[in-house]
Amino acid sequence: MTRLLTREQQKTLDGRFCTLTGLPSVLLMEQAASGMSGMIAEIVNAFDDERVAYDAVYFTGAGNNGGDGWASARQLMASGYRVAVFDVYPDRELSGDAAINREAYRRLGGEVITDPALLPGKKARVVIDAVYGTGFEAKRPLAGPAKEALGAISAMKENGALVIACDIPSGVDANTGCAAEEAVAADITCTFGRRKIGNVTHPGCMMAGEVIVYPISMTDRFIDDVLGEGPRVRVLEEGADGCAGCDRAKDGHKGQFGRVLLIGGAEGMAGALILAARASEKTGAGYTMVRAPEASLPVIASAIPSALLSAVPEEGGEVKKDLPKPSVIAIGTGAGKDPWVKKAISHVLQLSVSVIIDAEGLNALAGMPEAYDLLRSRSRNGFPPAVLTPHPGEFLRLAPERAQLLRENRLEAARTLAEETQSIIVLKGMATVIAMPDGDAYINTSGNVGLAKGGSGDVLTGMIAGLAAQSDSIGGAVTRAVYLHGLAADIAAEKLSSETVVTPEDVIDALGEAISG
Repeated sequence: MTRLLTREQQKTLDGRFCTLTGLPSVLLMEQAASGMSGMIAEIVNAFDDERVAYDAVYFTGAGNNGGDGWASARQLMASGYRVAVFDVYPDRELSGDAAINREAYRRLGGEVITDPALLPGKKARVVIDAVYGTGFEAKRPLAGPAKEALGAISAMKENGALVIACDIPSGVDANTGCAAEEAVAADITCTFGRRKIGNVTHPGCMMAGEVIVYPISMTDRFIDDVLGEGPRVRVLEEGADGCAGCDRAKDGHKGQFGRVLLIGGAEGMAGALILAARASEKTGAGYTMVRAPEASLPVIASAIPSALLSAVPEEGGEVKKDLPKPSVIAIGTGAGKDPWVKKAISHVLQLSVSVIIDAEGLNALAGMPEAYDLLRSRSRNGFPPAVLTPHPGEFLRLAPERAQLLRENRLEAARTLAEETQSIIVLKGMATVIAMPDGDAYINTSGNVGLAKGGSGDVLTGMIAGLAAQSDSIGGAVTRAVYLHGLAADIAAEKLSSETVVTPEDVIDALGEAISG
């Protein structure tokens, strides 16, 4: 799970690298440009089309991102490619490394375009966006010349050019992923050092296309030494899930693999609990136990004969002890709005076992004035943090005062709620965000739009519970479940040749391949 960076962190790393090594910063720019130039050359070489006027047209801004563009243009020109640079700010004096590279390109006779009127009709194999990079901030409006340049990039893309973004698409905030309306929709993003948060989180990930990383001589150890051990943001991607617990002892027995208790399944909503229970079993829980209203038990028993069943207490009744003591409790899946739900949540949050709250459980929690204190009390008592799995609507019911933050910065919204509740927050949606109480966070890269169906969240809840029952780390169980949930959806979509047709049941069926793969 590699670390994601903010614009400020990348700037700090660049400075410390030059101080430590004694190398000039322009060398880092040359390295970054070289990686991008090599990739552009490979793309151009794959085509033999003399009808285009240019192999590559660069759009360069006034900062270091523009400097990367000037350097790459010079490198490609030296290799014999047909190159031009559109200088977005031709009358502006540049500084530092960007000025050096603009001047070098000009002295070598490189073609520079400064009049936007000359762009329409020009065709290029590749267009490179080097206008803003990490310098763009969503809270500041796009400048007029930059807006015009981004429009020209879009027009050239419509005319057949492949668009490559330098570091991050212009118009996307590197720290939040928030995107301006005019943001560049890249086919490929070449990012330097490490990926920026905005490359991975939503909606920035929608603009990035394929993201290719060029390390520019910075090792993981160097990055961690410079940035320290404070809260980190990591990416969940291929290879990040590990396979802890995949290889079981041949003489293992069910008592060694945990006991999951799923509570919910109101009449007419038993299917949600069935999906969660099946997912719990598929992820390897030793016991999967279900507690639901009496009226739902027959259909649940028919669908999951291997599960242990119990009825929720009648109004005013005592909590039942007719099932083995669970090691994990997941509550809320298909629970409905009956009064027992709030009572049950209040009870389970005071138990030392791992607790996951989902769906109607989150809505019930949002209506409990003492909810935040109950959640924080788990930390005071030395219990594992509760896991809350809201989609954006449920998030807003839990934290209505965070509506604007949620719109502008999903990552920070999840981290804020995690800190306030001392809970693990799984903010669902594209690029699901997992925020830990200590400030660490993860952004998921697996999954597809086939998960946009009722029941997908129920499967995830069952997976988290099943993995948590077998793990000493509730945080590790959550991150692994989120990644595997998306991976199973990707496997199902590939088998079915469509994301649209994927159902929650298909995701469960693909879990074996996801876990073993």
